[in-house]
Amino acid sequence: MPPMTHSVSDMPPGWMGFVRREWPLVALVLFLGASFTAVGHSIIEPAGGVALAVAFTVLLGAILAGVFRVVHHAEAIAHRVGEPLGTLILTLSVIGIEVALVMAMMLQGNADATAARDTMFAVVMLAMNLILGLALVSSGSRFGQSVYNLSGSSTLLGVLVVLGSLSLIFPRLTVSAPGGQPSCLQSWFLIGASIFCYGMFIVMQVGDRKDWFQELVNRGPGEEAPHGAASRTTRPLWPMLTLLLCYLLGIILLAEHLAHGLEGVVESTELPHAIGGVVIAAIILAPEGMVAIQAAKHNQPQRVINLSVGSALSTIGLTVPAVLVVSMFTQHPVELGLEQVEILLLALTFIVSIITLCTGRTTFLHGILHLAILMAYLVLIFDT
Repeated sequence: MPPMTHSVSDMPPGWMGFVRREWPLVALVLFLGASFTAVGHSIIEPAGGVALAVAFTVLLGAILAGVFRVVHHAEAIAHRVGEPLGTLILTLSVIGIEVALVMAMMLQGNADATAARDTMFAVVMLAMNLILGLALVSSGSRFGQSVYNLSGSSTLLGVLVVLGSLSLIFPRLTVSAPGGQPSCLQSWFLIGASIFCYGMFIVMQVGDRKDWFQELVNRGPGEEAPHGAASRTTRPLWPMLTLLLCYLLGIILLAEHLAHGLEGVVESTELPHAIGGVVIAAIILAPEGMVAIQAAKHNQPQRVINLSVGSALSTIGLTVPAVLVVSMFTQHPVELGLEQVEILLLALTFIVSIITLCTGRTTFLHGILHLAILMAYLVLIFDT
């Protein structure tokens, strides 16, 4: 009797469909298995050279694909459970990944005191200048002017300016702690201020003032409805929750390996140290950035602002308390205060953002100004 063989086509169609859709999860599981079974050092963290670059690139690709699937499943859950729980799930999922990656960089062998600061600064610069700038250029070239909800945009920007300044500028200008490290009293103040201000913003965004964060313009026959206008779905909730938690767990468990690999690549290629924060920020912002650009093409300026400014605000409002609490318990130093030139770029970003979002209308030129600040940020990184 000949041995039984099973071809790929013999596998159940449902299983094959699942593998095709959720291949990033399969890749994350394979990386986790390799990290636990490798002898000596993990194959995810080879000694150096080309092997290190290849392994890091593959791992980075798998984690980035996983982040896209996290956002996909979180949005599906948001449509299933409705607001305000849906918004909270989506925000906490993305920020949870960011906190895990920041913690991994902060707690690795060299105990990088500036990892959290560099990442948060990179998120603000990329969200407020790259994503918002590209979206404004895209919408301005297509539609001339775009009209957004001034009440919601000013609220978003106001909370971001206050929390961003208190977290990234205030510790540098005070003299109660060395360098840009916050003192114990400052740490508790920043934890409380971040949680309270961001919490009040969430209550407003999903409560009685949620219309402030919706589109003002009327939709044409060929344009999409504003984000969140779609009716709730009736798909089962538990498969989406299970997949979301699996992706989050896989990315969090691999965060340490990514941090070690990123550190090795930066050192071996002699890249600027701040590149690590830019890479982490790019991983976090990639899905929302692509959605924002698509929203700009469909003349949805309020959705663009909600995504770009909201991403920066969520990063400051949730990462700062998490970083400071971990620092207190682990005794790892945290340097939040930016250097002088970085403070200038952050202040310039806030000033131009206020000019962009203070009239209710945006143009092509506003996007150019934001992109110019982004280029100055990149010059600062490499001009060492």
